[in-house]
Amino acid sequence: MKKWISFTLACCLLIVGGCSDQNIVPKKEAANVVDTYGITKFHVTIETKEEKKALEASFAEKKERSEAEYLNKKQEVALHGKKALEKITKAFDKMDLDPEAEETELVKKVAEGFGIKDYKMIRLEITFKGHDSKEIMFSK
Repeated sequence: MKKWISFTLACCLLIVGGCSDQNIVPKKEAANVVDTYGITKFHVTIETKEEKKALEASFAEKKERSEAEYLNKKQEVALHGKKALEKITKAFDKMDLDPEAEETELVKKVAEGFGIKDYKMIRLEITFKGHDSKEIMFSK
């Protein structure tokens, strides 16, 4: 019985440990995001009239490991790691974000960048390299 419990516990730890690594982004690619867009941390949640958390996207560049995640309920897309970062950087290309921009301008550009026009609420946390973190919540 003890062996069975130990085996089950070991399997659970392997599964949990394996799942946590799915969002990891290679350091070189994370550095490219910081160098190209000046963004070290990005997290957005967009809600529409039809769907809570219709879109969630996040990127975080860290010393130990960088991570990215992209979830779009409308398109039924869930991406992690390198593939999520590719989707997020495509949106960044459309946004032309500026650390000195007004909050409403940032919200508008983020919504446009991800192609969501009918948003009801946007929660945005963004950190530009060399700037303080901005946390914005905007409702229509």
